[in-house]
Amino acid sequence: MIEYPDLRKHALSLLELSKRFLVEDGTLDPTAFIITADGQLLRPLELQDEAAKIASCKLIVDEARKERGIAIITIFLAQSKDFDESDLFPDTYSWGDIQQVGGGQRCILVTISGPGIKNWAAAVPFSEERGVINLQEAVEFRDGVDLGLFPGWSDQITSPTAS
Repeated sequence: MIEYPDLRKHALSLLELSKRFLVEDGTLDPTAFIITADGQLLRPLELQDEAAKIASCKLIVDEARKERGIAIITIFLAQSKDFDESDLFPDTYSWGDIQQVGGGQRCILVTISGPGIKNWAAAVPFSEERGVINLQEAVEFRDGVDLGLFPGWSDQITSPTAS
């Protein structure tokens, strides 16, 4: 019997590392972790525009399927918003709304998705003042945040609920 990792705990540890990298470097590279029974594969997420996002995410899903991945964890910077909004679905927002760089508060967003597992996400809002990153408390979304990154990867599509 294969023993699966505690995905939430692992994602939260990756989030802690990401917070440190953001504070130290002032930026954070968008990253996907393909979680397998044997460990994890680290892959860059290309999120410059819609076409790059689609191509990058397709490659990650293809590799996750090939490697019999049990989950994909993503970590990237996003515009901080209420991810509990019922209209936050791929057909009603544009990718640029999530990735917006100028104006408004931003966050580190971590998501977990996978076949047969419950979606999960957390966000750490932050502000930047004179080059200093000010992190806030994490907000957890137990029913995940479906941003349409990996169509067909997770068969669960639910309305995200904040906890």
